[in-house]
Amino acid sequence: MNQQQLEQYLQQLRSMGLTEDAIAMYRQQMEQAMQFSANLGNQFNQFASMFGSQQGLHDAVNAVRLNEAATLSTGEQWAVACGADVAFANGQYLNDLATGLDKSTCRQLLSDWWDIDGTEELQERIAILKESGSRVEYDIIWQALNTVSIKESKAFLREYVADAGLDEETVLDHMRNTRDALELFAEKQLLEPGLQPEMLIWDFARIINLSRGGFDAGYLTREQALEHIMFCVPAIQRVYTSWKHLSISYQFARCVWNGVDEEEAEEFLQNMEVLLTDPKSPWMTLPWK
Repeated sequence: MNQQQLEQYLQQLRSMGLTEDAIAMYRQQMEQAMQFSANLGNQFNQFASMFGSQQGLHDAVNAVRLNEAATLSTGEQWAVACGADVAFANGQYLNDLATGLDKSTCRQLLSDWWDIDGTEELQERIAILKESGSRVEYDIIWQALNTVSIKESKAFLREYVADAGLDEETVLDHMRNTRDALELFAEKQLLEPGLQPEMLIWDFARIINLSRGGFDAGYLTREQALEHIMFCVPAIQRVYTSWKHLSISYQFARCVWNGVDEEEAEEFLQNMEVLLTDPKSPWMTLPWK
């Protein structure tokens, strides 16, 4: 995220009714995160010499990471692997409940990005994702896109927004993002005929990874975290047909909610190829269903 994107994001928060004090707090947090990312990039450049090239560094960072001491059952590992798009991008274990990050790091990440600072807040967030999450809004957007005209699509959405008490411009942004994502994914031939990118995994991958982070942060017991993760399995198996279908749907959802960033989208596509081809990847060692 650059400074211009930050200002656009803060303007969206204003349109949602946040106070200037709250926006100032978000600005401080986001600028700190941007500075951290810049510092991290400088460190990566310094470390590149250890691998002989920048490509070597990229390969090292984007490597399948497994915990040899993992004790999860095959079914539990399968469930954890459903969140691999994010876990792989963040350099986390792909076969264990533990992420490989320490407690303080997990607590900081949960606080900074989710405003979660304890068990109660985490449980509440997971409950929302289980019940509705973002997929309810997406279903309405998808219905709107299948109306006869753009004018009718907007009218349909405005009626829904008014009934649900949502911010109209935010929902319209998501509809525009959906159109952009459909164009990008069609151009890259990622959408199989008859297979709609289902939004379920956007919510359930977050349940899986929040549960893992919550366990490492000390907010959830092992039993609680695994219960949340295993809750996701039946619906995921019912909706998706393969690891690739799951991953493409997650990436599509990311474009809908975050906007289409072609460079970032390409990185996630490359990550998917690694997960689908690396012999150590759980997407290779664990058959779908």
